[in-house]
Amino acid sequence: QQARIERQIVTGQRIQAISEDPVAARSVLDLDGDLRASEQYSRSIESARSRLAVSDATLQEMTRILSRAREVAIQQGSGIGTPETRLAAQAEVQELRGSMVQLANQTLNGAYVFGGAYADRAPLSSSGSLDPTFPARGSQQYEIGSGVLADGAHDAGEMFIDSGAVNGLDLLEIALVLDDPAQIQAAADTLTTAIASVQELVAETGARQTRLDVAQTAQSLVDQSRLERRSTLIEAPIEAAITELATLQATYQATLLTTGRLLETSLVNFI
Repeated sequence: QQARIERQIVTGQRIQAISEDPVAARSVLDLDGDLRASEQYSRSIESARSRLAVSDATLQEMTRILSRAREVAIQQGSGIGTPETRLAAQAEVQELRGSMVQLANQTLNGAYVFGGAYADRAPLSSSGSLDPTFPARGSQQYEIGSGVLADGAHDAGEMFIDSGAVNGLDLLEIALVLDDPAQIQAAADTLTTAIASVQELVAETGARQTRLDVAQTAQSLVDQSRLERRSTLIEAPIEAAITELATLQATYQATLLTTGRLLETSLVNFI
């Protein structure tokens, strides 16, 4: 018993072997398994959060690009536009379109953020189109709890094609080349619609980020409860252990003293 209590004081743990308390030991093993699973969920949440952060920044930049293109369309679609100014504007829109393609083909940790089911392939070609064989479709999902899945970043198809972002820039560039005010104005309307679609994606991205934050907070609370329960089961109360050890030592010394006296008396009687 003294050796057991001394081990508790040195290690701070009440249980050194499963046989000492099988029920508590089993509970500790279960809690450890839950905590390891929770660590994996935390890693998934952080991975999803990092991609959503990139997605949010990308959507903000897309809004800036589309807004600038719309300004160009409004200016060149009016009476002040000339063939010369429209040609110069076409060069600017071409640059904006190239920036849009670069945004779509961003990578994070070696994978394309907006690649969807094909994160190992560039989502958009230089022409701004999806690969027909391996289209960047399908939002990645992350397990953030037992049987609980959360969406990560939107795919390139949703962000750049379905929103009309690339198409709006293409229409404006063509209209500028043709020096057609009516088509330029139509392109401005298309860009306005694209901006609204992008803002809807911004709202969805924010909602996904909020869900991850809520899941992380809830998980932290559960983990804290698990750690407290584990501590109760396995950790030895040092003050109580020291008191018990002192009692055992006193009892042991008293036993030795009593035994010695008994042996001494027996020997005298024998003589």
